[in-house]
Amino acid sequence: MSSANNIFRILHMSDLHLGKSLRSKDLSEDQAHALEQIVAATRSMQPDLVLIAGDVFDRSIPSEVAQTMFGRFMADLRRALAPDAKILVIPGNHDSPRRVAFAAELFEAVGIHLVSEVKLEPALILEKGGARLAVWALPFVTHGLFNEFRRRLAESAQQNHVSSLSIEKSAGSKAESSTEGSIDTHEPRAASEGSMASRLAELIAAFRPHFAEFDINIIAAHCYVRGASLSESDTDFLGGSEAVPASLFDDFDYAALGHLHRQQKLSASVWYAGAPLAMSFGDGEGEKGILSVELEPGYRAPRVTPISIDPLRKFRRVRGSFAELTAVSDPGDSDYIEVVLTDENPVYNAFNGLLERFQNLMSVRQEAFEKLVRGIEFNGDRSVDQYLLDKEGNESNTANDHAQNSHEIVLKDFQSFCSFILNGEAPEELNTRFASLLTGEEGERA
Repeated sequence: MSSANNIFRILHMSDLHLGKSLRSKDLSEDQAHALEQIVAATRSMQPDLVLIAGDVFDRSIPSEVAQTMFGRFMADLRRALAPDAKILVIPGNHDSPRRVAFAAELFEAVGIHLVSEVKLEPALILEKGGARLAVWALPFVTHGLFNEFRRRLAESAQQNHVSSLSIEKSAGSKAESSTEGSIDTHEPRAASEGSMASRLAELIAAFRPHFAEFDINIIAAHCYVRGASLSESDTDFLGGSEAVPASLFDDFDYAALGHLHRQQKLSASVWYAGAPLAMSFGDGEGEKGILSVELEPGYRAPRVTPISIDPLRKFRRVRGSFAELTAVSDPGDSDYIEVVLTDENPVYNAFNGLLERFQNLMSVRQEAFEKLVRGIEFNGDRSVDQYLLDKEGNESNTANDHAQNSHEIVLKDFQSFCSFILNGEAPEELNTRFASLLTGEEGERA
């Protein structure tokens, strides 16, 4: 029979991206507003566990403001929770594991578990009403993290083997000379160059023998699951080989995922919490928030309830002509705005003109300029390139001149980028190789 005494309540969130800015706009005020709502939901729900599935920060070296915000968030969550409730945080691909787990031992003393490595045992064990729940943790799995796990696994196997031999010797048993049944105690082999799926499968296989020790097993993981829906701010930069199948998590009672910014259900027990705030203008339409999860021994399917987070300012993409969008003034509109101008011809100084209409204008895109990049004809019989040349009085420029100018602009941009990164001029060999690649690319497009 169901009883509140043995129901484990979890608050699942991810992808806070503290310290993020968009179009040079600091979003710390917006993020603080969202964190306040999360603390309020925590105080109301009183979960047994608050779980953050990665990408705490937007950068591996977070700003002082972002670190202070995280520290304050942890303190506020801790005060909102019951004394025996826990907080668990894993780093994502945007985080530096060492920075996220700084002073982890000190935090653990007050029930905040910052887990930056894959452990051979559960990262956390909760007990309630005689039932035991194990939380397994998979931070974003780099090759280094994977190799370190293999090394510790080999050391553990070697220690267990030595202990077993010692017990046999003390009991007077005779050791067999045969190597049958022996284990490999050598250093672990280097991590394979296989996919992320193969690495995660090996890690989860090491967890699986311990599942029977617990009534409920859940996992916190930061990864890209194949078939999940991507939002505009999600960049599939890892490539197809880095996607993992949802079936990897079949043996868990709940998989609390982070990495993708769209809140979504992949199966009854596999969920992305999504980012609590929009990360781009294309993300602004769907609901953003966190997940309330209830798990009960003997009930395979968890009860998952989305909790919405209301943004301080919405991210909105507005389409229309310059004349249409500037016809009405609404100084009270404080949302972050990206304008897409649909005018047939380019509008010059459009940003300043639209700024009078939208006080938090972040970006202006013009379809006319985007057609220029794609070389699409517009305005009847002229291309965008020709229109701009005519507009600026450069009718004498030939197509070759225009191509040469573009080539030189790209080279200068590359050299400026290298100067910033290298803190000095780029080697001539590097410039030459880039110029060669650029020429080849331009030849293919010609």
